[in-house]
Amino acid sequence: DKHRLILFSLVGVMSGIASVLLTSRLGSTRPSIAMGWELSIITMVVLGGVSILGGSGTIAGVVLAVILMGLVTFGMGLLNIPGIVMTIIVGVMLITVVSLPVLITFYKNKKAKAL
Repeated sequence: DKHRLILFSLVGVMSGIASVLLTSRLGSTRPSIAMGWELSIITMVVLGGVSILGGSGTIAGVVLAVILMGLVTFGMGLLNIPGIVMTIIVGVMLITVVSLPVLITFYKNKKAKAL
């Protein structure tokens, strides 16, 4: 329980720091400031190797996924791709990343049974 308390405290401190940085960057704040970021954040975390069911993944993988997603979204912005198309692309990335391990396991099992 001691470790859980320390982890929740660290999450609270990091959330506070992130909110101060975001507010200082934008110059103001409102309750809906990060609305719609859920899809991108979940995609970054899953792309980084963290299991949807929990229990696996590394911080380094998530950091690399954040950098990759940042480059992808920045590149799409440079290409003047509309926001809705960016959201669709991020959604397709999420579906691909979630379904890829399941499909790989399915085909490995199918191949093992065929032999």
